[in-house]
Amino acid sequence: MAHRSDNDPLDSVLRRIARQSVGLSIDDISVVVGDALKNQRQQILGHVRRMIEVSEMKRSDDLRVCNLHARLTAAESAIRRLQQERSR
Repeated sequence: MAHRSDNDPLDSVLRRIARQSVGLSIDDISVVVGDALKNQRQQILGHVRRMIEVSEMKRSDDLRVCNLHARLTAAESAIRRLQQERSR
């Protein structure tokens, strides 16, 4: 059975060809294709994870701004009320 490596799939093929003058076997091709698919899957999952993190961060920032606005409005009202009471 062919040895799997985590290196670049093209390098893997070239190393196998350099060692043997015989054509590639089905096992060699399956290893190369499997490694390429594994790398591509990891890249896609990483990209999706980053997109989800950005989306969650934007959502939490929007919520924080709304909460900050509500607290600021309440604080301004309290200050106005205190100033009115003091001026009476």
